[in-house]
Amino acid sequence: MLNKEMPDTIVVDDVLLKMLIVDNVFVKLMNFPNIGDKINGHSHTFDHITLLATGACVMTHRHSSGTTEKNYEAPHLIVTPQGIEHQFIATEPNTTMYCIHAIRDGDGVDDVAPQDISLNKAKELLSEFPVV
Repeated sequence: MLNKEMPDTIVVDDVLLKMLIVDNVFVKLMNFPNIGDKINGHSHTFDHITLLATGACVMTHRHSSGTTEKNYEAPHLIVTPQGIEHQFIATEPNTTMYCIHAIRDGDGVDDVAPQDISLNKAKELLSEFPVV
């Protein structure tokens, strides 16, 4: 089932963001037009995957023992554990990434939102169990 886009397109510090929910899967497209464009540090309530589709980036992880950086080149699947603050910085122009994960309505691994979730309810869940 295709849900409505939420919202259409956002541009934050030159990075184009577009979000969509389809069949309980949240996808955020991130396009970095310039080298050095970045998505500021954030963490997620659950493990998630980021598909680096084009270009290259450095990912910074902040954790209890310090900070680590790792370079990635497309195509690559990047898995980030829950609660780890991380940041992406483009190291090639026109780098495109997709953050992908299930929409959840609880704190358990099987707590997924219903397939026919409304746009308003999805926004509430994303606020309660943050993805950015």
